[in-house]
Amino acid sequence: MPKSKEIETRWWGWGDIKKTYPVEERPSYIPYLEERLGIKVEQVRTPDPSLDHVELRAPRLSDDVMVELEQIVGSSNLSTEKRDRVHHAIGKSYRDVVRARSGNIPNPPDAVVYPGSEEEVKAILEVAENRGIAVIPYCGGSSVVGGVEPLDRDGLIGSISVDLRRMDKVLMVDAESLRARFEAGIWGPELEDELKKRGLYLGHAPESFLFSGLGGWIASRSAGRQSTGYGKIEEMVESVRLVTPRGIIDTLDVPASATGPDFKEIICGSEGTLGIITQATVRVRPLPEVFDYRGLLFKEFEGGVQSVKEMMQSGNIPETIRISDPEESSLALRVRKPSSKPAKEKALQAALRVLDLLGYSFHRGSYAVLGCEGRKVEVAERVKKITAICVRNGAVPLGRSAGMEWYHGRYDHPYFRDIMMGWGVLVDTLETATTWDNIMKLYRAVRGSIIEALADYDSKAIVTCHLSHSYPTGSSLYFIFMGKQAKGKEIEQWEHLKRKAGDAIIENGGTISHHHGVGYEHAPWFEKEYGPEALKALKALKETLDPKGIMNPGKLGL
Repeated sequence: MPKSKEIETRWWGWGDIKKTYPVEERPSYIPYLEERLGIKVEQVRTPDPSLDHVELRAPRLSDDVMVELEQIVGSSNLSTEKRDRVHHAIGKSYRDVVRARSGNIPNPPDAVVYPGSEEEVKAILEVAENRGIAVIPYCGGSSVVGGVEPLDRDGLIGSISVDLRRMDKVLMVDAESLRARFEAGIWGPELEDELKKRGLYLGHAPESFLFSGLGGWIASRSAGRQSTGYGKIEEMVESVRLVTPRGIIDTLDVPASATGPDFKEIICGSEGTLGIITQATVRVRPLPEVFDYRGLLFKEFEGGVQSVKEMMQSGNIPETIRISDPEESSLALRVRKPSSKPAKEKALQAALRVLDLLGYSFHRGSYAVLGCEGRKVEVAERVKKITAICVRNGAVPLGRSAGMEWYHGRYDHPYFRDIMMGWGVLVDTLETATTWDNIMKLYRAVRGSIIEALADYDSKAIVTCHLSHSYPTGSSLYFIFMGKQAKGKEIEQWEHLKRKAGDAIIENGGTISHHHGVGYEHAPWFEKEYGPEALKALKALKETLDPKGIMNPGKLGL
């Protein structure tokens, strides 16, 4: 795995500045996009935005404040450079990328601070509280809900982004108890590399894995691609240490406890509004002997959904099971890279025609990715049982090559979003979760709301969905949608869509977020989901731990 923090990343889009998505290797995709959205794609590479065209407000912190911060972290770990401020001003949501491309960065931090220890974090918070400075914890910046954007609040004179990238130490690995403790700034690739050296594995791999870290995962209640088998990050965390403006909360490093309410759970999902996570102990497992990923094709989406429910309730649980609706299944075929061997490609196309005659179609059916990890013999037996469930519900196995193709390309898709935005395409995602008895109702309601919202701006729609994180009682629904951008009204169009879809989720029994978090983009629905008394209790907790309101203001509705 690459040393992610040594890679130069885009401030106006996603990921490694040297990497892109090879659209030219997918010849059927652009005709499909043009036909479905009624647009004409001009395959002209738009120049990368220049920082020279971004106008930032001047830093608002006084010289004496800067001196205080410099005394804590050293001059090389305190920056007011334009590139650093822009990088830390926004996350990776559609609205963020639209603003970045247009040079509109309304809320840059006044400085970026890189602490190297918990003692430095404590000192930074003391200065910030005494001076009235907002503090935004930063651990990769991959938020898609506005979670890392510095927002002004009355009574505060400015803001600093506190980037934990220097705090990436391995503090303890206990192979006997299967646990490991890390500083919160360690990123995904480095964390797994350190565990792999010891024959261990965490198995938490969100789409942002290459550019996100432990503290951010915990703060946003992240879900990895293998969460169906391994659980979300809050289930992997055994203990966590939080530095607040009023002191340290350090939960006990034990497998379970009944000592009152679980403060670990309160810290998970707190999104930097209570303090800065500095350390955590996670539950690990032996490094799997095999990673077995396969493709399947169902005759219909409902058969795939039924299969997942049966898997989860029978105890035959895969690490990954991803069931795509017909729209996403068709899209998967369109973005597929044809084989470089003509004979192999010809044989594949012939096989697809035969499957179609038998009623199995990527355009009408449901494509699925099944992944099991672990000991070779155990995985083989589990795959056999799960495949039998799928076949009983109308699936045909497609083999390992289809599954492994998805596995090896699983971090590439965000690069495709940036390319399509350059073509004038609105492309974004949203996710929710509900119970099995409600899942198809919610699916239809949210899908319909997105189509209606795009039509309100004279756009046709491509709306895809898949189940990717499942439980005995229900599953997540992850929507990817595309439409024609409303030129000059891109953010207005997106906000309209977000409102309609968010309202449809709440009105139809879904959660406003399964794993993206709240930030400020989801804040309007936060109180609707929890109710006013819960929000009042959360505000009271914040006032106790952060009485001056310096910690990530405006997030979670706080």
